[in-house]
Amino acid sequence: MKLVFIGLGNMGLPMARNLVKAGYEVYGINRSRGREAVFAESGGKVGLSLKELAMQADVIMTCLPMPSDVEQIYLGTEGIVANGRNGLTLIDFSTVSPDLCVKISSAAEQAGMDFLDAPVSGGTVGAEQATLSIMVGGSRQVYERALPVMEKVGKNIYHVGEVGNGTVVKLLNQLMVGIHTQAASEAMTLADKMNLPKDMLHRILSNSFAQSRIYDRHYTQFVEKGEFQAGFALNLLHKDLVLVKKMADDIGAALPIGTHVEQLIDTAKVKGFGEKDMSGMYLYMSEINGQRQVTK
Repeated sequence: MKLVFIGLGNMGLPMARNLVKAGYEVYGINRSRGREAVFAESGGKVGLSLKELAMQADVIMTCLPMPSDVEQIYLGTEGIVANGRNGLTLIDFSTVSPDLCVKISSAAEQAGMDFLDAPVSGGTVGAEQATLSIMVGGSRQVYERALPVMEKVGKNIYHVGEVGNGTVVKLLNQLMVGIHTQAASEAMTLADKMNLPKDMLHRILSNSFAQSRIYDRHYTQFVEKGEFQAGFALNLLHKDLVLVKKMADDIGAALPIGTHVEQLIDTAKVKGFGEKDMSGMYLYMSEINGQRQVTK
């Protein structure tokens, strides 16, 4: 089976590497040729164009940062749907909008291809360890056919119904990630103002109702170390919260806290925190509170 993986970023590269480790023939494509070179060093194959691979591959997977990137790769004149072969299976691991998933699926079906929206959660650690959660929307038959491939990159894989449903579940996940990020950031910066050691706070709250995986991630992997190089950038979290808000607006649902958090993160982006990890909201809140943090 010949696989193609498009998007060798912080998430895509380790996912593609795990497919190589599983024994698949995997071709990688990335906007940055440097990432392709890194993938080649891991045993992946590079050098063929998207058009060439779309006519040869059995499965094409994408993991791209922005909805516009996803739409262009699938629906552009040089993209997969316009140039791919009949019978091709398409799996998008990106986080976009349910409407875009349906649009791609419809175009793919008309071209004789199958499409699954399969956004992932678990961060770079999950990508490296192949323990990602994958929320899959699409035909059950196509899901079953693609499952052996997805099992090489994820551990908790769920079929959640029709195309677009995987993305709905992922966006709900991101809504809670954003809220938990803000809650943890506010708690830690308030602890600083109260001269309370954050390590003690983490030990106690980790055994209390305030415990969350986001708080644990942000504190142990970033805040405690004073290092905020992005595993998942604040820019991307903001993009996801904008998508959540649009999804809610489209059906007339109110998101009082989610909307406020999206606006706070947007302001943090404007203030220059967008390229930092999403745990960098702690830095932004520290700045608001007049506290300076030493970071790397």
